[in-house]
Amino acid sequence: FAFFIIAVAASEVAVGLGLLILLYKKYGSLDLDVISSMKG
Repeated sequence: FAFFIIAVAASEVAVGLGLLILLYKKYGSLDLDVISSMKG
């Protein structure tokens, strides 16, 4: 059971890092002001 929890947490971290890398490649920085301006 504990291994399942660790596996789920690791997959969430992988998705989060993937999103950060995607934002960095698209905008050239991880400036939160730029990212927050994406809201409608």
